[in-house]
Amino acid sequence: MKQTIQEICDNIGPREPCSENEAKCAEYIKDRLKHYTNFSIIEDFFCSPGSYKFSIRLPMISLVFITFFYWIYFFYPYYWSLIIICILNFFTFTVIQTNLTKNIELIDPLFKKKKSTNVYAKFKPVENSKPKNLILIGGHHDSNYEFKIIRKSIFLFGLVITTSIILNYILFVIFIIKIIFYFFGEPYLIIPLVDLIILVILTILAPLYIYSGINIISNSAVPGANDNLTSIAIILEIAKYLKVPNILRNTEVWLVSHGCEEIGDRGSKRFAKKHYSELKNALVINIDMVGGKNSELRIDIMEETYLIKLYKKLGIELSKIASELKIPHTLGNVEAFTDSMAYSRIGIKACSLIGIPHKGLPAYYHTREDTIDKLDFNKLYNCFQIIIEFLLRIDQGKINI
Repeated sequence: MKQTIQEICDNIGPREPCSENEAKCAEYIKDRLKHYTNFSIIEDFFCSPGSYKFSIRLPMISLVFITFFYWIYFFYPYYWSLIIICILNFFTFTVIQTNLTKNIELIDPLFKKKKSTNVYAKFKPVENSKPKNLILIGGHHDSNYEFKIIRKSIFLFGLVITTSIILNYILFVIFIIKIIFYFFGEPYLIIPLVDLIILVILTILAPLYIYSGINIISNSAVPGANDNLTSIAIILEIAKYLKVPNILRNTEVWLVSHGCEEIGDRGSKRFAKKHYSELKNALVINIDMVGGKNSELRIDIMEETYLIKLYKKLGIELSKIASELKIPHTLGNVEAFTDSMAYSRIGIKACSLIGIPHKGLPAYYHTREDTIDKLDFNKLYNCFQIIIEFLLRIDQGKINI
């Protein structure tokens, strides 16, 4: 597994979504999978990576413009200034709730489409044309654009993201109340002191949001050794284990690497939708950044802080296996989302194995420091063991979910 990650880092490098390097990595994976199965294929799809960068910056950019128009409104309380503020805030609130939180591609049509790739291989039981089980093991081969602020300060990154989103939410509620006052009540009932407090807060924070809006995300991709070449390394070792003739008798296995996960699960969304008829009764185990030295294994059964439910029964079975193998782990939720979400959102049973930092975010998360020296390969082997043991048990009928 170490050799796999080293080869990709040395010979391909960072894999920006929809880039030539991302495509090269998919070809590398396909060629490696060909050693173990007769079915290894790449599928192209299209998406709009520009919408991701815009969505990340939007909460900060929005607050800067709201501050400007709020000053105008404070001294000259005309309807037009309040309406501009409300429209801008409503647009930002909507994008946060769709593109950022629920992975709905609301504003993607406004940005240029580019080509990306999914690659997958099938391992079918030789002696069974109608296997009882279909298991998909997935990950992603793209790497994210660098979050420049994390490289400078993890605390600053958390502060900027959290406060910009919360402030947009608070202002959304306040402006709705203002609209109600203006059209159904008495404008003079609005306390000027409230406006002044809001203005002071926004004005103090404006320089921070200007700086963050420019620097929060760059145009350069990161090496992505942990996030997420760890999944590729594990998937290729599983392929080696399952090589034709398949050792399983009642189970078909798909090994899938998705493109464009980092910009909102675009590859897994396309793949799940395209192959839904084949996968509707499948179980999906996704692997994401499981190798960090200062992280613990989380069996992920809920994402976006309890908003997206994954398949709990699958998570519980994986947790039982991990416990029996004496592999340290927890069973719970993650604050962000993984490729499992794309499957779960259309009713396919999925959960994730993901590495969670013991505290906060690792200093190399989505930065140029996400390199192979940050990895503990025992943790990759632990995930490999859990998945292989699960495949063996479900094939033998010892697991029924």
